[in-house]
Amino acid sequence: MNDLDVSPQPTRAATENVTLSPPTEPLRIALTEDNGALRRLLVLVLMRDGHDVVESRDAVELLDVLADGYLDAAAPPFDLVICEQTLPGIAGLSVLAGLRARDRRTPFILITGDEAVQMRARRLGAVVLDHPFTLAAIRRAIRQSREVPLPANDW
Repeated sequence: MNDLDVSPQPTRAATENVTLSPPTEPLRIALTEDNGALRRLLVLVLMRDGHDVVESRDAVELLDVLADGYLDAAAPPFDLVICEQTLPGIAGLSVLAGLRARDRRTPFILITGDEAVQMRARRLGAVVLDHPFTLAAIRRAIRQSREVPLPANDW
């Protein structure tokens, strides 16, 4: 341990419950994050977990990716959308609302720390991932997204 390292060293008991196995069956995920470093990290983690990830930098790119998937019958459908709320141009919540208005029931994880946006996203059947988050939290959100019942189409 060097002089600058003030973090406690993990004990065996603290690390026994750590799992490196994928938390869910492989999914086809559309991931949208405008922070390039965070996006690359998320893509790396999700791909190591066995998922097929299509990444985009903003909501316009996400909408293009989703439209291609809906229009190309040969393309496998997306199992999940993970999207940051604060994107250039179109907000993540607007993408979610647009999908739900068109009766698209694809599971959706919205990344936001804004409590009002979180409430609206949950009403639209999204799982919310609050900033800052851990790898365990993203994996938990992915599992949860498969279990969340979508509300009746009254949005």
